[in-house]
Amino acid sequence: MKLEYRKAGRRFPGQIVFQNLDLEIEAGSHWAILGANGSGKSTFLKTAFGALSLSEGSLQHSIDGQTVDMQSAALNIAYAAPYFELIEELTVLEFLKTAQGFRTFKNQLGPQDIVQKAMLEEAAKRKIRFLSSGMKQRLKLCLALFSEAKLIILDEPTSNLDRAGVQWFRDLLENEIEDRSLLIGTNYNEDEGFLCDQHLRVTDYQ
Repeated sequence: MKLEYRKAGRRFPGQIVFQNLDLEIEAGSHWAILGANGSGKSTFLKTAFGALSLSEGSLQHSIDGQTVDMQSAALNIAYAAPYFELIEELTVLEFLKTAQGFRTFKNQLGPQDIVQKAMLEEAAKRKIRFLSSGMKQRLKLCLALFSEAKLIILDEPTSNLDRAGVQWFRDLLENEIEDRSLLIGTNYNEDEGFLCDQHLRVTDYQ
């Protein structure tokens, strides 16, 4: 998926998050969206998949050279972030079965396969509200990376992961991103942005 920002900006009352942004994110490219906490990187990422609209300018999505509207684009975007809420009252398996009803997993994987990929075999029948923050983060990352989405957006993906979890994430990302577009919001963390050869600092456009 390709994204094109033209004279784009996003504001909140009394705050310019970014403005006058002209940016082309080519299909299959890997971008690190850099900045400290509060710099606006999460806001920028939310504009990429329509959770937040632009205050000015435009954003165009295209798939295989064809422009698509935001609704169609959103069906081809997967997003994971520490603040992304899961359905806490479902078990892990129940949640994955529900998620599969909205979006199929790639390579014909099923809910039990995702449980294994996320290293949650012993917690498969546990309600999500009883999972540790690291377990929840692994589940979120697997939902994104094992989707069939053409654009993967990960905001601070190693949050809540221990050292072993960080290595798990690095291996997962390297093996599963394939030729898909990637946006990673990161606080200058090499374990998050190691695959990214393109960089954007949102503060450069404030």
